[in-house]
Amino acid sequence: MASPHTILERDEFRTLDQLARTDFRAWSIAHERDGKLPVENLTRIHELGLLHAAATSGNGGRDGSLLGRDPGVFLQAVRTIARGDSSTAHCYQVHNHTLWLLEELGTAEQRERFLQPLTSKFSLLASVGSEPGRTNMYVMQTKAKRVDGGWRLNGVKNFATNGPLADYIVAFVAIDGVDDYFKNHMMVILEPDMPGITLSDDWYQPHGMRAARSSVITLQDVFVPDSHVLGEPGSYPKGRWQGRYHLGFAANYLGASEGLYGWYLDYIKGRGRATNAITQLRTGEMRITLDSAAALFNVAIESWQKSDVVASELISMSAKSAAAHAAFKLTQTVVHASGATAQFDEHPLGRYIRDLETHVLHAGHDRTAQILGQAELGEQFDSTLQR
Repeated sequence: MASPHTILERDEFRTLDQLARTDFRAWSIAHERDGKLPVENLTRIHELGLLHAAATSGNGGRDGSLLGRDPGVFLQAVRTIARGDSSTAHCYQVHNHTLWLLEELGTAEQRERFLQPLTSKFSLLASVGSEPGRTNMYVMQTKAKRVDGGWRLNGVKNFATNGPLADYIVAFVAIDGVDDYFKNHMMVILEPDMPGITLSDDWYQPHGMRAARSSVITLQDVFVPDSHVLGEPGSYPKGRWQGRYHLGFAANYLGASEGLYGWYLDYIKGRGRATNAITQLRTGEMRITLDSAAALFNVAIESWQKSDVVASELISMSAKSAAAHAAFKLTQTVVHASGATAQFDEHPLGRYIRDLETHVLHAGHDRTAQILGQAELGEQFDSTLQR
């Protein structure tokens, strides 16, 4: 088992890091402007053999999930990609989390039919639980009604990242007539051309993360055969899957902050301001902040191999929140230390800030801190919650 530290020293990760800081960062200008998925970036990741990292080697992956034989490969890839473009890193994260779901919860027939053909080529997956107006991440308003041979689906899902180009979409729905989400929460594999499915990302106009195109999916009397039902009812909340995703967000926050910091160093030295005492002080403070967040991130990855699940979830929540706070501190410090000219569009500073502001808010960090406090005080808590 490789440590999280040594993974970044591999040749393929050195190449990925160089790509992220050069091509991915440069191409992000057009991706953000045009509002298109960063296919060029994802294709380069595929050419490095890292696109399907979370799947096992037997199914065309790299055994790189948190619980895999090479834990941390997927997460360190998210972190490295985010140094150049957070949107690309998020598309990559969603794709790999969905691969992980398909492999672990799918039947042998589903792995053969859906998973293995995908990992043999360039492909994208999406998974979506989010819905307009949803108040509990496990309680779905989209309903599935039992019919002969399968299910009829009606409802609306949103924030389906990768939706415009996804080969398959894993959607979370509720079995109609069953109240308890441990019994009614169901996952189905949608094929985008199924009758009754409408996908649109025209609504997706965020402040940042603009290239992480996320669709609204309208389901109108969509028939899904039994062959496309993933796992047993309730398998997602019972398996504490949401808790496995904390570090995916931490990786993106941390990587984007590292990318911003790397650009800042080049910018300051290029403008001859490296000898300024205050600039040196602020730079040192940023380095300390990043080192602290990175150390906790690596410890959290290792905890999934050494600790029980709940303890691993809790330290992962700490790592996620620490990376978020580090991101906010860095953006504020870089803005003041770089000066006004750095905010011109020819520089990536504005995009880094927009992406971090948008993506860091995806998780509720006050809720995270409250849950950690509940655990410390011996109160009831749920460490799988994102909000």
